[in-house]
Amino acid sequence: MRKLSRGENPVLFGFWIIVFTVPWLVPTGARELVSLEFTALPLSVWATLAYLSIVTTAFTFLLLQYASMRLPAAKVLGYGYLTPSFVIVLEGLLGHGWAAPPVILGALVTAAGLIVMGVLKD
Repeated sequence: MRKLSRGENPVLFGFWIIVFTVPWLVPTGARELVSLEFTALPLSVWATLAYLSIVTTAFTFLLLQYASMRLPAAKVLGYGYLTPSFVIVLEGLLGHGWAAPPVILGALVTAAGLIVMGVLKD
């Protein structure tokens, strides 16, 4: 992103990425979306949807975009791979249960790779 950047506003950049991603994602769930009765959904569903779409997705995307302008691409990609590991730890600590052992092993391998990458020179 550093090579192609012309100083765009990160929020605006993220908005346009989402706008052009929607046409690719909506067709996969179009049948379910048409049959869904949106007015019957409880407020908790709308709150969860707003939280997931705005807070977690947008914030994570903005952090990764910010990092990609300042760090080498390999490190940004590595930290992007670490995001699911944070979710695994958070879910476990919140009492929602821990992931299966093979998933935890994969998260540990990812974390070990990041440690190696952090030790290596850029």
